[in-house]
Amino acid sequence: MAAAKRTTYLISGANKGKNTTRRIGRSLVTSYLSRRGNTVIATVRDPTGPSSRSLAEIPKASGSTLIVVKIESTSHQDAKKAVQTLDSKHQISTIDVVIANAATENQIYGPLSAVDPAQVEAHISVNTIGPLLLFQAVLPLLQRSPEPRFVLLGSPLGSIGGMENRPLPMGAYGVSKAAAHYLIRKIHFENEWLVAFAVDPG
Repeated sequence: MAAAKRTTYLISGANKGKNTTRRIGRSLVTSYLSRRGNTVIATVRDPTGPSSRSLAEIPKASGSTLIVVKIESTSHQDAKKAVQTLDSKHQISTIDVVIANAATENQIYGPLSAVDPAQVEAHISVNTIGPLLLFQAVLPLLQRSPEPRFVLLGSPLGSIGGMENRPLPMGAYGVSKAAAHYLIRKIHFENEWLVAFAVDPG
């Protein structure tokens, strides 16, 4: 009998959700750990924080394992260091699915005419450059997978065509997500071997 297929997932912003309404990261970790034979790599800003340490309490199906590593989205080095740690400490050289979930939405609401440019820069740093840094770091690991996927958690607020349907005064966030949508689409077309796409969590 052939051995069961083992799938390795990496989820950024994985500790979000235990005590907040932003449950996507933690929920994804919970879902994949509930399936047999999965390796789930959860990236967090601070592995020593309570919400990060509580990830270890999530139930695991038979053969599934959890690995927690540090990635601060604004750091230009953390993702590279995380990949090195995965190789040296956990002997992981292949990742099948990467879910770029880490993001920020922390702005003063109002029209772009009143938005502090520093807020736009801060959102782009996390929501656009963060996924790019992550992609560049995990690229060699995805290339070793027979069915690689790179998934971006997008947002309807980053839709240019649908902007009139979402008239929320969140320009800094919207700009960063629109750029991230372009980024993931460009990654898809530049890498024929990779399926890369954005999903709208609603």
